[in-house]
Amino acid sequence: MFIASLGWDHAGWSGPFYPDDLPPEWRLAFYANEFRAVVVPAALWRKADATTVGQWVADTGEGFRFFFEPDVGGAVPSRAVLAVLGERCGGVLGSGGVAAAHWAGGAEARALRDVLEGMPADGVLLVAGEPPSLAALRMAQTLVQLLGRDG
Repeated sequence: MFIASLGWDHAGWSGPFYPDDLPPEWRLAFYANEFRAVVVPAALWRKADATTVGQWVADTGEGFRFFFEPDVGGAVPSRAVLAVLGERCGGVLGSGGVAAAHWAGGAEARALRDVLEGMPADGVLLVAGEPPSLAALRMAQTLVQLLGRDG
């Protein structure tokens, strides 16, 4: 099971998560040190080229997974993007068997646990919001570990 935020570049995370002096181009690597997955917003993956995606791969560890926000027009990431990601590609949320649940609430342990227990073992919990709640991301990640569902 994967816990992920929608994107990793949130201005509201400067200070509470990202050090104020962290260069923006290091944010994905910093994020990937704490979390195992991210959902790439459609606006970002639509304009990404192979070089950009190659940098994403270089900035993350081997077990890190990239999932994609569905595009309202039904578009999917290009073959070039998918080829660069290889096994790091988790797929498009809600399609191709990628089960996802959305969470926009806070870090209420009981409610998060109920959602996680109702998800398939290979599902993705997308923590949404602007910015996504760091407390909810961390709580969900801890619960997944306690439930023995962290792969």
